[in-house]
Amino acid sequence: MEKLYDIFITGDETDYFHYVSPTSYQKIAEAANYHATKRAGLEMHRMMKEMDATWMTASMHLEICEDIFDPGPAEVYVDPMVINRVVITQCLEVRREGKPIARCEINTMSVNAKTRKIIPPEKILEHYGIPVIQGTGSMARLVMPEDMELLETICVRYSDCDLNQHLRAYRYTDYVCDAAEYWAGAERKKGRHLYIEYSGECRAKNLLYLYKKDDGAGGTYVKGVREDGRDSFKAYFVVE
Repeated sequence: MEKLYDIFITGDETDYFHYVSPTSYQKIAEAANYHATKRAGLEMHRMMKEMDATWMTASMHLEICEDIFDPGPAEVYVDPMVINRVVITQCLEVRREGKPIARCEINTMSVNAKTRKIIPPEKILEHYGIPVIQGTGSMARLVMPEDMELLETICVRYSDCDLNQHLRAYRYTDYVCDAAEYWAGAERKKGRHLYIEYSGECRAKNLLYLYKKDDGAGGTYVKGVREDGRDSFKAYFVVE
């Protein structure tokens, strides 16, 4: 892995129990992914102008290796981006004093900014003269249980949305943590793995119906369904 840059985890990035939260780790990973992509020559605004293309997160797997209570310095490391079928995979690691505290794999799709139709990532890379590294894997897919319980209905706000005018990726992580009762109770739970698959956009003023089911072994399935009945996201969160 190559060091991307140094960061400082602030007190604002700690949660209800003063630990660095899954959401904060995802924000760090998303920012690093954007920076690494831009450094490689795939700057989003340029893509929009020249190819009517943009990036959209397809899935994420976050592993929390160590519980961090104190704010302080950390470093972000990345592997080279590889193409796995229709997604670009970026693996990142957050370290403190050389020791991994979190790992994240982000799968990103290139799509037409207007129609949202998938653009083969090879086409984007070739347009900018960037070497194509083909991976050997494919994006893992979550299989959800059928008998999930409706938990709540959320109305998406404009402040929840990003430059693609849809719900920010990390907001889903907040929803998943709340649904899994990650912060509920007198004692803090230890998050270990979070898988999220993003399957349909949610825009401002859209309603999102959240469903959940505990698996009885420390894991919680969470699903978001749009008003049109289509899935918006699927997630599986494992805690100790």
